[in-house]
Amino acid sequence: MKKASLLFDIDNTLVDRDAAFRAYIQNFIARNLPAFSGESLALAHTEIMVLDCHGRKNRQVFCRELLQRFPGLCHTEDSLWADHLSLPDFVQPDNAVNAMLERLAADYQLMAISNGSASMQRRKIQRAGLADFFEHTLISDEVGYEKPDHRLFSHAQALCKHATVVMVGDDYANDMRPAMAMQWKTVHITAEKTSNAARPDAELASIHALEEALTCMI
Repeated sequence: MKKASLLFDIDNTLVDRDAAFRAYIQNFIARNLPAFSGESLALAHTEIMVLDCHGRKNRQVFCRELLQRFPGLCHTEDSLWADHLSLPDFVQPDNAVNAMLERLAADYQLMAISNGSASMQRRKIQRAGLADFFEHTLISDEVGYEKPDHRLFSHAQALCKHATVVMVGDDYANDMRPAMAMQWKTVHITAEKTSNAARPDAELASIHALEEALTCMI
């Protein structure tokens, strides 16, 4: 008998989205070198990573700010977004994560819950080799509600087969806080300890430590 339902965020939880974006930006700069004439390419790369804010910034705002910072780019906001749609091509599978999910699937119901466009998120999941592990994949673009909207979490709750539900994610506001409101258990993937009054049940520097943490929680 399975023990609990595990809900996973995707970006920077199961998929190293920052690494994929870093590789994408390196490729983007190489394809648009004239726009970066006179710039330190390393500094430009770093600035774009900061503008991106781990993918949490509204994409229209990101594209606008990128064009303001590098006006030599021969792009519009729309064409920048269209270029950005290639990001999933830079996702790399993490064999250790995939092996862990395969083991967890024997004891837990596994689900994914993610903000973003359906096309982008499903392609990331596919590129990372994760698609077959999830009983349900809930993406805000398809469900109609975006984290931290409680309606997305209520929708997920209705699909959970177990009284014990665990939310695993890297974003305190979007993942941890609404999961706590649902009275789920919470695992925060973060390099820094949270200073928030309401603490997750576990804080892990890496998703690779999840199995051990679950044995202490469930």
